Amino acid sequence: MMDYSAGFTSEGWFQHEIHIVLAYKQKGLNRGEILHEVIGKNLFQMRSESGIRKRFQMVYRRTETLSPSLVDYYLSGSRFDQKAIVLYSFLKGYRYAYEFFQEVIVLNYQSNKYDFQYVDLAYFLERKEAQSEKILNWHPDTKKRIGGILLRFFKEAELVEVLEKQNRIVPLHLSQNLKQYAEEHDPLLYLLCNLKEGE
Repeated sequence: MMDYSAGFTSEGWFQHEIHIVLAYKQKGLNRGEILHEVIGKNLFQMRSESGIRKRFQMVYRRTETLSPSLVDYYLSGSRFDQKAIVLYSFLKGYRYAYEFFQEVIVLNYQSNKYDFQYVDLAYFLERKEAQSEKILNWHPDTKKRIGGILLRFFKEAELVEVLEKQNRIVPLHLSQNLKQYAEEHDPLLYLLCNLKEGE
């Protein structure tokens, strides 16, 4: 199991950037070659090279969580498939986000609780602080931000609908082909579109 990291507080949704990197990966370019293209053509549309390099590092790391099949599904898939795969890359990269998905979103949904409150984000953090000294020692600013960042990712993926006082959980809409792939090869992706374990 990966260690806890607060690195996701610097992450963005980055769907455009992920698409660029995956398209080059599918063409057979290696990491250095892709970075050269991204910087040379300013494909991330950023002002500074250092900013591009930092974002590229995060984006490339996320793309490394995807199998060649998922890269294909992403590049040829629907908007819903792409959103699901972007969220998947985030959950695969960050243990705290993955565990929140499993222990709050999935468990609530399986218990027929289709909403969760903002306070659940705070309770989850308290629980993790008790389990991990690393999380306990995260900077107070980090602890203030992580709930909002998690919600932003789930909202962007359309897994969570943010309401005035609560958050509604909605399984993702995947194409039949991607759903079939998930059922046969990828329990996490299957869980994202069903919010229940495979048979």
